[in-house]
Amino acid sequence: MASSRIAGKRVLIVEDESIIAMMLECELNDGGCEVVGPVPSVEDALRLIDKERLDCALLDYRLVDETSGRIASVLTERNIPFLLMTGHCASDLPSELRDKTLLQKPVTGAVLRAALEAILDSAA
Repeated sequence: MASSRIAGKRVLIVEDESIIAMMLECELNDGGCEVVGPVPSVEDALRLIDKERLDCALLDYRLVDETSGRIASVLTERNIPFLLMTGHCASDLPSELRDKTLLQKPVTGAVLRAALEAILDSAA
């Protein structure tokens, strides 16, 4: 069921595990979002950030070869809100990211959509 508060929002998904990326894409599509990606790497994400209009992003923090810290920095510079997802504790994040919204994996669709609504509302 599409939520009017996130329907039509363009959301970048950065996730290196394909099954999780597909699940996230389905959940966001069900919420009425327009998914950008998903992409599995920092470089792919940075290319899309430069080329696409984004309303927000969903970042897996620990990717195969690095973290999504560089992506978070670019999004912050451009005032694009984002959520972080990880299976790790918030204390494992660098201090500059500890105040960001963090979702623990696995995440349900309802929690994901509610968190997106919250970051979009706070950015408005």
